[in-house]
Amino acid sequence: MYTLLHAGHKVWGLCVARAFFSLACLAVSMESAGGEMQKPDILFVLIDSLKASHLGCYGYSRNTTPNLDRFAAEEAVRFETAIAGGSWTVPAVMTLFSSWTADRHRRVLPKQPHNPDIVTLAQALKSVGYTTIGITANTMTNRRYGYGKGFDLWDDFSATAPPDADESAFGTAYAKGAALTRMGINRLKHRDPAKPLFLLLFYMDPHWDFLPPAPYDRMFSPDGIPPPKGIWRQRADAVSSEMRQRTIDAYDGEIAFCDHVLSNLFAEVKSMPRGKDTVIVVTGDHGEGFWEHGFASHGNDLNEEEIHVPLIIRPVVGDGSYAPGAVVRGQVGAIDIAPTLLDLVGVKPPSVWQGVSLKPLLKGGVSDGRPVVTETRISPRCGWMRAVRTDRWKIIARPPFEQPSEIYDLVTDRAETNNLVSADWNSHDEVKALLPLLKPVQQERK
Repeated sequence: MYTLLHAGHKVWGLCVARAFFSLACLAVSMESAGGEMQKPDILFVLIDSLKASHLGCYGYSRNTTPNLDRFAAEEAVRFETAIAGGSWTVPAVMTLFSSWTADRHRRVLPKQPHNPDIVTLAQALKSVGYTTIGITANTMTNRRYGYGKGFDLWDDFSATAPPDADESAFGTAYAKGAALTRMGINRLKHRDPAKPLFLLLFYMDPHWDFLPPAPYDRMFSPDGIPPPKGIWRQRADAVSSEMRQRTIDAYDGEIAFCDHVLSNLFAEVKSMPRGKDTVIVVTGDHGEGFWEHGFASHGNDLNEEEIHVPLIIRPVVGDGSYAPGAVVRGQVGAIDIAPTLLDLVGVKPPSVWQGVSLKPLLKGGVSDGRPVVTETRISPRCGWMRAVRTDRWKIIARPPFEQPSEIYDLVTDRAETNNLVSADWNSHDEVKALLPLLKPVQQERK
């Protein structure tokens, strides 16, 4: 999704043999002057439906995230504009795991298998000695669809339901963040002390139907009454301003609750012997819409509210390669998180990955703004949409992806209200140069 201009099209024809070769080349030892040292632990916190604009450290007026704000300001590095690999869970999470765009990893629709050629972050870490554990509260990330690839334990049942269950039978019956935090802490306390640990926790707070527990249900709502179940299915013209605000109030309450349980998780990590030797990353899989462009929830569009996610990274404490509290301006992609984590623990990323390491930016500064590609195939408007985004331009297209259907100048129109496609967009060389990136890679099913 991010480095397509950088990577070109030379990798499109890669076969599984090269993927295995790349994985085999990951066995890079980390050595200090005194000999070999244990690699840092990694804690990957993934939060469903978390849009960047509703966090205090991203400028939100409500005090939804005091703990994450403090974490970003005092210990970590915050990336101002991180763009998800899709506007809903299925493609976005696989892009996080594989550092491939959705058209390449092919996990794009419910119950659709992934491209078997992918090399996941968990595989890469396991190949150099990590214990790899993931606990997910999202039913869409079931092991049967490849999300557990490379994990010694992919727990997709403790927080949701048995892996062979019919997903329609349990809907959104997932564990709240407090339970997921307890499971994560338990894994931290009972880890193998002789091996570095990669622990991924996928939180479902906040996710519709937005039911924050007390007292967070009244934190932003005067009466704590949640919005009607399924309101996200209604179009903007059918939702009153009062009901829209009630929905946002409940969403913000869930964010505040998640922020609270994360403070407990981080406190536990810091109290452990390897607490300072733990890389921590916090991000969202995608954002959330509140009828800004006609729809609520996610997967509907590729507008900013659905693809702009927070990204906060804390390298090993005392590592001189970063500046605590630094802010990185300019665009980066979620596709870059996996290569960054490998770089931070001294492991060379697989050559087949499309993302690049963000480690050089961890003292602050401005990214180079390479294009990011993102997509959804469940949009009620057209089914399949792809977008390419730069720091200035957002270009959206639909099949057959020959011409753009929407063009926005994000510098002058961040709310994406003025579609420039009817204007003489051919006069913009920057726009024309981005058009080839809208075309998906066509690969036959294996």
